[in-house]
Amino acid sequence: MRNPTLRPFLAWLALAAFAAVAPAFAASPLDGAWQLESGDFVDAEGRTKDYAELKLQGIKLVADGHFSFTTTQDGRFWAGGSGTFTADADTYVETPRMASYPVVDGGSYRFRYVLEGDTWTLERHEDGRRVEREVWRRLPATP
Repeated sequence: MRNPTLRPFLAWLALAAFAAVAPAFAASPLDGAWQLESGDFVDAEGRTKDYAELKLQGIKLVADGHFSFTTTQDGRFWAGGSGTFTADADTYVETPRMASYPVVDGGSYRFRYVLEGDTWTLERHEDGRRVEREVWRRLPATP
C-alpha cells in the first residue's frame, strides 16, 4: 500500500541528511600532494634551525580532512605523522593521531597560512614567537 504523503517526506529527509554531511565531503583548497620547499624551526635550546642546512626533504598529503607526512634528513627517515586537520581562510590546525615525535600543545598544531597559487606557507607561533615556518609546493596530479 502506498502512502502519498510519505514520498515527499522521504525526499525531504534524504535532502536534509545529505545537507548535514555534505560539508564533511567538501574539498579543501589545501587538498593535494605537497613537497617541502624550505623552512625552519626553533629547537629546544631556542636556536633557529634551517631545513636546508639540515638537508630535510618532505612530502605531505592532504585530503578529506586528513593529513600525512614523511620527512627525511639526508635521505634517511627523520619524522612522520598523520591525523586530521581543519582549515579556514587563514588558519590550518593539524591534530596528529600517529606521530614519530611527542605531540605537544594539547595534541594540535595551529598554523597561520597563506596559499598563493601552488605555494602554501605556514607559520606556527608560541607565546608570540614564531617557532616554525614551512613553505610547500603543490605537486602536479599524476594520471
